[in-house]
Amino acid sequence: MKKDLKTKVRIILYIRTCLWIIALVSTVYWMYYSAKLHANGIYEPAEYSPLMRPVLYTCLGIAIVAVCISFALHTVSKRIKRDMK
Repeated sequence: MKKDLKTKVRIILYIRTCLWIIALVSTVYWMYYSAKLHANGIYEPAEYSPLMRPVLYTCLGIAIVAVCISFALHTVSKRIKRDMK
């Protein structure tokens, strides 16, 4: 039984690591997209905002959801560890 709980904690850790990587990749993508727009010569706020806003909000939403799920899984992991003792 204790081995099963350790396995669950390890799986939760792997999932949490993947979620943090997803959040990081999402953040890096919107920064890349912003730099790409500037490289294409789009500086005017009237042009830049409509192109950037959907990407920014989507990537920001993905990052926030991934981090929130990770924190929830951290709480579950702490409960499992407490039950192991």
